[in-house]
Amino acid sequence: MDPYVIERLRPGDHVCVTYEDDEQRRAALVGSAQAGVRRHHKLLYFAGRPQETVVAELEAGGVDARRMLDVGQFQVRSTAEGYLVAGRFEPEAVIGGWVREIDTARDRGYAGLRVIGDMTWAAARVPGGERLEWYEAEVNRVFAGGYAMALCQYDRRLFSPERLGRLSAAHPCTFSPNAPFGWRPLLRVLRTGDPPGLRLAGEIDASNRGALAATLAGLADDFPAVRVPLTLDVERLRFADAAAARLLVRAAGSVPMGVRFAGCSPPLVRLLKLAGYDPHLAGRPGHPGIPAPAT
Repeated sequence: MDPYVIERLRPGDHVCVTYEDDEQRRAALVGSAQAGVRRHHKLLYFAGRPQETVVAELEAGGVDARRMLDVGQFQVRSTAEGYLVAGRFEPEAVIGGWVREIDTARDRGYAGLRVIGDMTWAAARVPGGERLEWYEAEVNRVFAGGYAMALCQYDRRLFSPERLGRLSAAHPCTFSPNAPFGWRPLLRVLRTGDPPGLRLAGEIDASNRGALAATLAGLADDFPAVRVPLTLDVERLRFADAAAARLLVRAAGSVPMGVRFAGCSPPLVRLLKLAGYDPHLAGRPGHPGIPAPAT
């Protein structure tokens, strides 16, 4: 693993990390703990192994895990506690748990929350497990708040390539053992408050389309009190395919007060027009995504 990968991650990132051996899994854990200490982040690890084993792995990597446990900066919980409450996987309950963890970390003064999830449990047949892809896409709305970040660790030896493909597409970015040196997150999606809306940076393609679709579909629910058009800031979007443009147009038509695009590149303008939306006309009465005024 490129030792600087963890350093390139920041709050808001939701990464599918696939690994082929325990050394790669430990490297992500140790790197996250080290970065969390430097940046005063709370670290939460949902582990498939006992706490003492986790502590030993971290200490072998130079992390003072016992001190972090003592002061509450680091917590180890079982995957059952995190994902399989009452013996089944209930995505809505898990997502609600992330919201509570974020609130707790904020209240205790941490600069951010780092979550690592050992997803080995999902390789077995568990009640509700068929909803895992939906969960991985939907939880992006939580991380888009820009305070928490998550690494979901999937063992490539336990999952079929087809399922791993679906799961990775539910994340904005994926890191795998064959990732090129200098890897950076492919897509970042963050909610903004002024103006209210979303900021998209990076690239959108088939590898992360599910993540974007879920976040866009939740726009109206994530901004329930906003009475102005939402802004989709795409100035830092380097690439979007035609399918991504259709998702953006669908979002423009689904938000009650509509949306406005900021920073559209000429290629994206062309794609949006082909999908039936002209961002240059946004704001005119009756234009798609901008409701006509009441009469």
